[in-house]
Amino acid sequence: MESITAYVISAITALVLLIVATIIATVINYEGGSRPKDASKRRRWFWTIAALNPAVIFLLGYYVFKPTANIMVVNRYVHALSIGTAVGFVLYILLGFVLSKIYKNGKVGHWF
Repeated sequence: MESITAYVISAITALVLLIVATIIATVINYEGGSRPKDASKRRRWFWTIAALNPAVIFLLGYYVFKPTANIMVVNRYVHALSIGTAVGFVLYILLGFVLSKIYKNGKVGHWF
């Protein structure tokens, strides 16, 4: 049961961080001129949040949702949380790629 909690925490945290990246991308205004830098700002924010994603997932799962049980249950939970952290990172990148291809002419399309 605790392993399912770890996977759910990973998925929800990845989705929340993707929503945060989307909000940041839409807040950054278009720049005019011959060399606008707004696309690189959006890309930088997306990848910065992607780099923070595994740390946020693992620390949130470990310090907030870690079960208080015997050592075997905690070890299984930490193992599942480690796998969930990797799955959450891949989910963030995959959904970010899909969103950037769906909205390729919008602000989110500059992520990749």
